[in-house]
Amino acid sequence: MARHAAAPRSRSKNGARGGGGATPARGMVGRALVLGVAPALMLGGALAPAATATTLEPSLEPEGLSGPVAPEDSALPDTRTTPAKVETIAVAAAPAAATERVKDVTKGAPAANPQGRTVADGEVVLDTADNAGRIAGEVAAPAGFQTVGVKWPATIDAEVPELQVRAQAEDGSWGEWTHLEKSSDVPDGEQAEFMSAPVHVGEAVAVQVATVDKAASVPDGVELTLVTSEQVNTVAATTSGAVEASAATNGPTIITRAEWGAAPPRAIPECPPDGGEGTPGTTWGAADRLDGAVVHHTVNPNDYATVAEAMQLIRNDQAYHQNGHGWCDIGYNFLVDKWGNVYEGAQGSIEDPIIGAHAGGFNTRTVGISMVGTYTNVAPSSAQQDGVAQIAGYRLSEYGVDPAESATFTSAGLTSGGRYGAGEQVVLPRVFGHRDTHRTECPGDLGYPQLASIRNAAAGYAEQYTEVAEKYTNFVQAVYMDSLGREATVADIDSWAYRVSVDGQSVLAEGMARSDNYRAARIVSAFEAILGYTPSSSQVSYHVARVKDGTRTIDEFEPYLLANPQFYNRVGGTDTAYVKALYQHILHRAPTASQLDHWVPRVSTLGRAGVADALWGSGAGVRVRVLATYDHYLDEVPSDSTTAYWVDQLRNNAAKDEATLRRAILVTSRYLAYADSRY
Repeated sequence: MARHAAAPRSRSKNGARGGGGATPARGMVGRALVLGVAPALMLGGALAPAATATTLEPSLEPEGLSGPVAPEDSALPDTRTTPAKVETIAVAAAPAAATERVKDVTKGAPAANPQGRTVADGEVVLDTADNAGRIAGEVAAPAGFQTVGVKWPATIDAEVPELQVRAQAEDGSWGEWTHLEKSSDVPDGEQAEFMSAPVHVGEAVAVQVATVDKAASVPDGVELTLVTSEQVNTVAATTSGAVEASAATNGPTIITRAEWGAAPPRAIPECPPDGGEGTPGTTWGAADRLDGAVVHHTVNPNDYATVAEAMQLIRNDQAYHQNGHGWCDIGYNFLVDKWGNVYEGAQGSIEDPIIGAHAGGFNTRTVGISMVGTYTNVAPSSAQQDGVAQIAGYRLSEYGVDPAESATFTSAGLTSGGRYGAGEQVVLPRVFGHRDTHRTECPGDLGYPQLASIRNAAAGYAEQYTEVAEKYTNFVQAVYMDSLGREATVADIDSWAYRVSVDGQSVLAEGMARSDNYRAARIVSAFEAILGYTPSSSQVSYHVARVKDGTRTIDEFEPYLLANPQFYNRVGGTDTAYVKALYQHILHRAPTASQLDHWVPRVSTLGRAGVADALWGSGAGVRVRVLATYDHYLDEVPSDSTTAYWVDQLRNNAAKDEATLRRAILVTSRYLAYADSRY
């Protein structure tokens, strides 16, 4: 799940992030990248020519190398849903002479639609007036929709009357009126266009629009936006309650964008370039850190009954933000439903301090977390509050921020509904509500009072997550260095440390053993040590595929290459030179005269593969690899009894192989302690 675009960062034992990687206590200089097998002998002489499809096995196009990932355990696989549909139509007032008069446009069902207006006509006409001076109009949407809102250019903001809407359900009944509140969920900086907050109305086939107060007209440029999408139909999504998602972190488990069916970010000019100078970006960029969290509510209904319905609300909000507002992505960094499930919002928010569009003027260096629902007349559930606390505590702990503290925040500029102009400072809790910086009810009259307890819980989670990172960061780092010959990135650590804390060291040991990256590293190391060159990506992919389909294990790859004619020719091209090279590579010594006499004739009778396999599987050969494995992973020499035990197990127990030995070492407290001593 790593999505870092920037250079990898490392985390020290106290959890603070730095610009450089951790340095192991023991260097790799002078030692081959063992990766659990005997140190490779770098033979002298001219290097072999670059490999081609005819010198080795047939090349395949590379499949791509995935990072070590834990077993797929998500209850929410890729939804593969169709994109949400957004329709925008004009809002216009009919001439006074053509306007019908009624007592109250907000009471009872609207009159029949004699003109048969539908959204295909491109406008909704407010052609009914009442005794209070309000005007209203309706339009049919035969294809259906679930979310509605309005937008207008900033240049006519003062002329736009406040509007309200209600929707007609498929059974013909009309719902309650909802005020289209001007949204203060906006990017930092000056806005060319304003919008209302999106209103979710359920499955609807028509919408009625009315002014809240007396109004004779609506200026040109006001548009109504309707959003519709399919529900996610996975079994887990159609249930209610907490679900098991795939994005494990040092903190909470997060439902990824793929799992809730997010649309990809849009590349638009308003977003900073991320593909080169002059190229539109797909986010508002990333800040250098996080200083606080802003809590919101989505102003959606609270009666969603399944995770699928919650996902549909989020998908529609994203479509409204992208296609209605014209934004790069959904404005929130994370969302939390009534069961406490945490959803990834704007792309990249799990790993980086992505700048959202949730609190204009205060988006930079804050993480925007929105509770799915409306919390004006009902309080968020305890599970929902806990989910907010978890994600706030996790993200702030990543930057050494205590959620229980207060801090000084500086406004980037006055935006829609904002309370503070550019450069104005305000002291706020690290976890604050949207209403603290904007003139809005958000996160609701019964949601806002819960922030004190959310803040305290977030502080507890931040401390817990930091302890988890401190305990297992070095372990993850050591496994990556010992297995791949490189440092773990922050994303690698975030992905594994929490899993290890829950499931034990074996989960990373087993995940690494099955990963394409580990297999590829072993294959490249063997090529370089035995054949003297680095294989092409297609060759690596070919051999990784052979390991995955069971043709050979990764520990059988080295003797497989030792039987290759290129190795035979590289070491001298004679049977005597070949046997000597096998002894040096496998047993780390020269053969005796009697051993030469024994094995040289067998090159022609058993073949190169037969001799290589016999020496590789001999008691002496296995013993060398056992000793090398202990040296590589623990920098120690095992006792004679331990060595004898593993030689016996690897030679005579079909259920145990060298991967079993590596795993047995990686799960020990000795390896954990040794990892701490190295970093």
